[in-house]
Amino acid sequence: MQPPTPPRPIQYIVFTADVQTVQAGKLRAALTQAANARNDIYLVISSGGGNVNEGLSLGAYMKTLPIQITTHNIGQIDSIAGVIFAAGSRRYANTAASFMFHGVTMHYEKIDLIESQLEEQYKQIVRLRGSIAIAFANYTGLGVTDVQALMVSGAAILSAQEALGKAIIHEVRDAAIPLGSQIIAIGNA
Repeated sequence: MQPPTPPRPIQYIVFTADVQTVQAGKLRAALTQAANARNDIYLVISSGGGNVNEGLSLGAYMKTLPIQITTHNIGQIDSIAGVIFAAGSRRYANTAASFMFHGVTMHYEKIDLIESQLEEQYKQIVRLRGSIAIAFANYTGLGVTDVQALMVSGAAILSAQEALGKAIIHEVRDAAIPLGSQIIAIGNA
């Protein structure tokens, strides 16, 4: 009989940033560093969301890593940050935490589009919304239809207790990083 495998060290990563290219790159690097060191990850996160493509790729990347990733919502998980949060194999939320779902937004500045370009942009928005719903559903076990319903009814905001009721999280408990832990912090600055 094999002796039990000792638990791996835990790398604490605090991500309190928007999901944008620079911040996502820093998170990807921190995740990679922890995985290369064979550390499990405890991702403490509060994010207002941001770039859909970055969020989808980060969530997918997290699911490929050969380590356990726990995610913990300490404030707000909005928009595409939900996919990153959902990629955790264990998911927790502070008592006062919330989760916001909405449809996809495209930003345009001083741009003229012809009809076919508008149609292409609409198809892109529908595809991204579908990708978000499928990823979130696959990561949490919530049905795709249920996720889509949260996204298309305007902004749906769930409390930690409501997220627990939908099995988005495993437990409501306040985060506490143990004294002496090594912490990587990523913010907007």
